[in-house]
Amino acid sequence: MTRMKIERSVPFWLEQKLFPVYCTLTFLFLFLPVVSGLGFLFAAIATIHVVVNRTERQLRREVALEWKHYERLMFNQEQTNLQLQLFGLALFSSLGLKASLRLHAADGVIFTTSDALHPHTYDTELVLTEELVTVPIQTVKRGPTALDEIILTIRLPWRMGVYLLSFDSYPQFTVLPSLTAQATPFLLNRLRIGDRPDRYSPLKNKLVQLGSKAYTTEPSKDIDWYATAKTGRLQAKVYETSNQDTFTIALNLSGPSGYGLHNQSERFIEQASFLISELIKEGCKVELFLNRLNEANHMTHLALGEGQPHLKHVLVHLSTLSDRDSYIATKQFERYVVRRKHLNSQLILVGNDRIQAIG
Repeated sequence: MTRMKIERSVPFWLEQKLFPVYCTLTFLFLFLPVVSGLGFLFAAIATIHVVVNRTERQLRREVALEWKHYERLMFNQEQTNLQLQLFGLALFSSLGLKASLRLHAADGVIFTTSDALHPHTYDTELVLTEELVTVPIQTVKRGPTALDEIILTIRLPWRMGVYLLSFDSYPQFTVLPSLTAQATPFLLNRLRIGDRPDRYSPLKNKLVQLGSKAYTTEPSKDIDWYATAKTGRLQAKVYETSNQDTFTIALNLSGPSGYGLHNQSERFIEQASFLISELIKEGCKVELFLNRLNEANHMTHLALGEGQPHLKHVLVHLSTLSDRDSYIATKQFERYVVRRKHLNSQLILVGNDRIQAIG
């Protein structure tokens, strides 16, 4: 639950420093018959001071908000409803107070019901007897984003002033790349998942030796005589299939000259995201190379993985790409990928105005 700080904006005659003056004037004039009316006036003003100050203390003590049912991870162009619960406001409805809520969002989020000229600002009048407020939003830009302003305004009756309640924590979002890219489906048909040529002769064995283990009941042809001689104990070969559905995605965000960020980099990121998600849906293993330098000044490489956790890891990483990052030149990047990629994976180059399967 989020607490807040409160500011009060009142007419000059309700300023806190004048309260002792009104109390003194009340006692001076109240018991003088000629000016007793002034005494009653100053007493009324002092009473209003007391009510206003008590209302402020109640607001500080009882008002809070809590965000409910919102996802921190969202895809670009996704729409959803935020649920904001306000606590402690029902108490003030009997006092005739009115309240409004103002939200402001960073560049990556807009409010779908707001004015088209001010899509990042949301204003609504509140019903103090209702605690739950629904706020419709839409993501419009990949990357980290948040709501950066929440102001609750409570107006006193008879124009006696307003309370401005601001809160110190806001919903944070990570906007993932969209998975609706239209330029890559044709490539999936050309990959022939599960039926790709590999560098190992199928006439010999379509399995690649992964290592060795203690011999149990394996056929004699599977005995690893080298490991047996080395360990002094009978060892059997351990295999993995050589035509596994394993892919290396090399995402190149440099411009046509090989340097600088390409003006279509967002499209390339979405294409790579879509391609990786489709491959993982088919049960493939995927690794990703980016021509971006990481914090250690090394090429960015997300190791081979599979399944939804790996897809989430890849998409979150792609959401952090920025034009402030440092990127490697195209030729240097492609040479690096060919040297470092998984030995038996199929290489797919994305970027530089092309999507190309190598091998």
